[in-house]
Amino acid sequence: MRLEFQENADSGPRIAAPPAAIVAAPPPRLDFDLPKALRRQLVLVMTLYLAVMALAFGAAPGMGLLFAVFAVTTLAYYGLPLLLQRAGGTRRPAAERDNGVETASGWLDARAAYAQVMTVPLLMLAWAVFVAVIK
Repeated sequence: MRLEFQENADSGPRIAAPPAAIVAAPPPRLDFDLPKALRRQLVLVMTLYLAVMALAFGAAPGMGLLFAVFAVTTLAYYGLPLLLQRAGGTRRPAAERDNGVETASGWLDARAAYAQVMTVPLLMLAWAVFVAVIK
C-alpha cells in the first residue's frame, strides 16, 4: 500500500466560526469561607494552646521570643485571609458557607470540614497538655 501526500491539498470543507466576543468577568471573590462556628472554635483552640504553653513554660528564659513568633504566625495565618476576603467579586450565601467548605479536593460538608480543619490544632492542644503534665 502506498500513500501519496500532496502539498497544499485540501482536507475537506472548512468552517469558519465568527470570532468570539471577549467579556470581562469580575474576578472571583477571595473568601475565607470557614463556617463561623468552626472559625471561632479554631481561634479558641489556638488560644487554649497558647495559655497551656504559657502556664507550662512561662517563666523559662527565651519563651517570650517563641510566643511572639507563634503569635505573629497565627495572626498572619488567620488575619491575611480575612483581609483578602474584602477583595471584589461575588460572595457565597451565608447558608452555603455555614454548611461546609470548598477545598482543593472538592466540597466538604460541615463534619468533614471540622475533621479536616480541627485535627492538627486539637492534636497540638493535646500535646501541650501532655507536655505540661509531664513537666
